[in-house]
Order: sequence, then C-alpha cells, then structure tokens
Amino acid sequence: MQDINKKISKQALVVLAVVAVGAFGYVQIFTKGVDRLPDRVCSGAVDRDIAVRVLPGTMTATERGKRLEGVGEGSTFSCNVKTRSQDSILSGDGSVHDVSEADWLEGVEGRADASRLEVDHQGVHAVSYASQASLYVPCTPAGRKPGEARNAYGLLVEARTIGDTAVTGDELRQEVTDFAYQILTHSYRIQGCQEGRTLPAELPRFS
Repeated sequence: MQDINKKISKQALVVLAVVAVGAFGYVQIFTKGVDRLPDRVCSGAVDRDIAVRVLPGTMTATERGKRLEGVGEGSTFSCNVKTRSQDSILSGDGSVHDVSEADWLEGVEGRADASRLEVDHQGVHAVSYASQASLYVPCTPAGRKPGEARNAYGLLVEARTIGDTAVTGDELRQEVTDFAYQILTHSYRIQGCQEGRTLPAELPRFS
C-alpha cells in the first residue's frame, strides 16, 4: 500500500511539473509577441517597451516604420505596432504642414473631449486625450524657406491606439504621448528641420 501511495505521489509531482512547464511555455511563446520585436521599432524611431506596456499580451506582433515622400510640405513618417491575434494597434505619423501653432491648436482644441490635457515645453506643444495625442513643433523642412509658408511650417504628429490596451487612464495617456514624442524627435531629424532646435529628452509628465 505504501509503494502504491509513493507511486501516486510521484505521478502527481510529474503532472504538476508538466503543467508548470506548460504554463511557463505558454506565457513565453504565446503571450510575448511584442517583447520579441526589435529593441527599437519602426526603423529605430521608438522604444519597443512603450508598445510592450500599451498592447495586451499576444502570440504574435508586427511593427513597421515607413517614410512616404511628397506628402504635406516634406515627407510623412509613420509607425505602426500591431498584435495579430487581438488587432490591437499603437500607431502614429508625423509630417510638416503649412500651419501656425495657433491654427493647429485651434483645430485640436475643437475636439469635444473632456479628457484633454496640454503641455508646452521648450517649443514643443502637446495636447493629449485619453488614448490619442497631438504634437506640434516649428519646422521648416530641408529644401524650403520660412518665407514660402503662408502661415508657418510646423511638424505635426498624431498618435493613437485602436482596440484593447493593457493600460488605461493616465498611464495610457502618458504612454501614447511618449510614443508620439519619439516619433516627433525622429521626424525632426529626417525632415532636416532648419530651426536646429535641441529637443528635450522627454516631455514633462502629466501627473
């Protein structure tokens, strides 16, 4: 009888070990798709960890950074990180337009959303909503002259989430704004903004 009990105990331990290994393997293989992306996604523009914090666990994830010429007053750079199984997306794009900061702000503030917060730091103006952010910095792109603009040349960045997210509220707001700001700093370089502004490492925290 004692031998039978020992055999049952050993079998139980084996089953528990298999379950534990299986659970660990599932977590490692099937829920960390975003973690397997490059350290910096979208052609090196954005820190992957932002996407890791924002997007839910998933089996697979993809990322893409793309530059399109002849859009706006220069080119457009877009960044897209997507989980395949849940269709959750973190995306943003930046391009130069002939629009003054005041006109841009008027258009952004026209959105009916009580969650709006603003920060204006070292020439970078950010307007944040619950799950999207809009940024502006003066930028005369390479090949253009300031006097050519009807108003003023400005680099505009828009970022947003689509679908489920792993965080909400103020945490999501901050992550999306940080995502947008990293797109802005990358776009500022590739647009060849003639103002030559030294951009801050990050924007002030909302909280």
